[in-house]
Amino acid sequence: MAPPHFHDTHEIVIAATLWLMLRYQKTGCKNLAHMVEQHLLWMQTSATSPALANACERLSHAWRSVSGASSPHPALH
Repeated sequence: MAPPHFHDTHEIVIAATLWLMLRYQKTGCKNLAHMVEQHLLWMQTSATSPALANACERLSHAWRSVSGASSPHPALH
């Protein structure tokens, strides 16, 4: 089965963030948590479209559930 083809940087970042969140759920690795937070921060700062802003909000909410974080926004490191 061929991997999905992404046509936009935002699609790649969303897919990478979802993958990192899944890996974090399986491993609990702090480095993965940091990468998820970096991806979410990048999406927050570069959300030029309503679709990306909406995706960022959904992913941030999912991340808080996965990570157990209570903050509405990813931490800056």
